[in-house]
Amino acid sequence: MAKTKTKASSVTASTLVLAALRERVAALHAAVEFETDEPVAADAAADDDTASVEDDGGSSVTVPAAPEEVPDADDDDDDSVVAAGVDVEGLAEVLSDLDAVVAGFAPLIEGTDITALRAELAWARAVVDEAHGLEETVDVLEELLGGLDPSLRLGPVEQRLRLVVSARTTERRDAVATMLTQPEWTSLVEHADRLVLTAPIAGTKPKHTAKVLARTLTTADEAARQAADAAVVEARGSDRAGDPQLAPVIAAATTVATTARVTQPVLGKDARKLARAADALAAALVERRRSEAAAHWLVDLADLAHRAGEPSFTYGVLHVGARTRREQADEALAAAVTAYTKPKLHKL
Repeated sequence: MAKTKTKASSVTASTLVLAALRERVAALHAAVEFETDEPVAADAAADDDTASVEDDGGSSVTVPAAPEEVPDADDDDDDSVVAAGVDVEGLAEVLSDLDAVVAGFAPLIEGTDITALRAELAWARAVVDEAHGLEETVDVLEELLGGLDPSLRLGPVEQRLRLVVSARTTERRDAVATMLTQPEWTSLVEHADRLVLTAPIAGTKPKHTAKVLARTLTTADEAARQAADAAVVEARGSDRAGDPQLAPVIAAATTVATTARVTQPVLGKDARKLARAADALAAALVERRRSEAAAHWLVDLADLAHRAGEPSFTYGVLHVGARTRREQADEALAAAVTAYTKPKLHKL
């Protein structure tokens, strides 16, 4: 970033970063205050003969539909869809936000705890993001189904979707609940606590605040721009469910957005503009990934329906809608990348 906006203030980079870390660590504690020693409901746990979901919501069907995979048209019980006690979306947001602050300000944080914390955050996010990605994909499927002409619904489409979603959602939420009881999670929380209590953070002189924060934001921004340059090329033409190669780009954009918001009190409107552009890029990448995952789910749901002797026509109609949504997501992603990589956006 070529220029730095300075403001008369007694705030230092270290105090600003420490405040951001404290806020995120407090949110981490609040997110897991529910009881985790109660067994999570597993009424709809998948048998070994059922389809499995991979990556960010895609699935792979390898066996004929077993008797338990045939939907009961009178089964309207949705209670099994939710595993008790785990707010997956909330926990995913908290972990992402903490990870973004730790990653964005890593150049200013000293000590060994940050290395361990970043590794533990990566582990926890892998588990939670898988469950959250599945829920996002289900949202897309339900939107597509809700917008479908009732006359095109052939077979027990809603029941089959509920059957598969129930099993997969319970499985993923069980994994999150188990994660919260493991020693690695306890270690993660301990390292986060120690980080805000004892870790030395560089940038203790008020006169250097703007310069230090601008340099830190520049580092995060350059990494995101490098990733964004390849995002559209990687996204277009891919037939891999969920496009896992986009995950690092999403993380990089989220890191920039969070870092820019934290530094905004010092760096001003330029940081705010950069945060908005980074948020838009991350949102476009997430939508691209969700639409692709939904398309893969519909292929596999159609396969399951066919194996069970049900009409698969409706899934084909929905798949066309999902692919249209994917094409729109590609266009939105290209626009977001173009907007984010404008040179003037990166001159603070």
